[in-house]
Amino acid sequence: MPDRNGIMLVDKPAGMTSHDVVNYLRRKLDTRRIGHTGILDPNATGLLVMLLGRGTLLSSLLIGMTKRYAARFEFGMATDTYDADGQVVTQSDPGDFSRDKFEALLNDYRGEIEQNIPPFSAAKRNGKTFHKLARKGKSFNPGIKVVEVTGLKVIDYAWPEVALDISCSSGTYIRSLAHQMGAVIGCGGYLKALRRLEVGAFRLSEASTLEEIIKSSSIEQYIRPLKEALPNCPMLRIKEEYLGAVIGGRPLAKKYFTEGDYGGGGGELSLLLDEDEKVLALAQLNMNWRSLEKLGPTQIMGTYVRVIDEGHLRAD
Repeated sequence: MPDRNGIMLVDKPAGMTSHDVVNYLRRKLDTRRIGHTGILDPNATGLLVMLLGRGTLLSSLLIGMTKRYAARFEFGMATDTYDADGQVVTQSDPGDFSRDKFEALLNDYRGEIEQNIPPFSAAKRNGKTFHKLARKGKSFNPGIKVVEVTGLKVIDYAWPEVALDISCSSGTYIRSLAHQMGAVIGCGGYLKALRRLEVGAFRLSEASTLEEIIKSSSIEQYIRPLKEALPNCPMLRIKEEYLGAVIGGRPLAKKYFTEGDYGGGGGELSLLLDEDEKVLALAQLNMNWRSLEKLGPTQIMGTYVRVIDEGHLRAD
């Protein structure tokens, strides 16, 4: 059976790694060409955007999408993993910390910030994975990274527990926010619970549980068209007689395109589709489409970012 191509939105349960989800779907779909667009820790739940078949060719573009989370922090204790899975390293009375003080503290964690990389993480240095070093008791400095927190607000305040709505750049460690806030307050803090609500333009409300997918006798209903993987990209249609030229990576001439289906400016990432709405390639345009009528048929309209060939016009 040929690989299915597309995307799948999965609500990951607690207690599973992101790779566990990949393995379940590989067995269900009888394929190995499945990937995801960002890891969730085992006890975290929520949205995983899965890429199927040739959709995996878009993974490098999708991994960097922004994320939104519902998180619960608890203060009065710190752990070595910065979350509830770890061993307690410090514990102290959290005292009475008012909501007003906490709201003021949040100002230091909005925008571009530096955060500690957790020692128990998938980060690497010199080919060594941090969590493997940490489990062996190796002493090392994980260092810091710069991330951007674009949204940060309290949704429930019941000190020493605080529930937060957090929007951030890809690669942000939510547990590091809890750890660093706890250090500043002086009583320690850790991430008690985490649920991913959004990945780029995708929402958890659109996702299905892994159990629903695995038990379904019609998995096709959970697979969304590959063209939806980049919902903010303009979509351009390629004339049938030029499909082979695009798949072969020949220069993107004006004559390849169906006119009148796009009115954007130059410099935009665009999906190139065939008449069946299958993704042929992702291209970077270098022309303003409004000036199309002024251009000759052999004028080069842009360059390829990635040839996808969802329709399997060429053999794997």
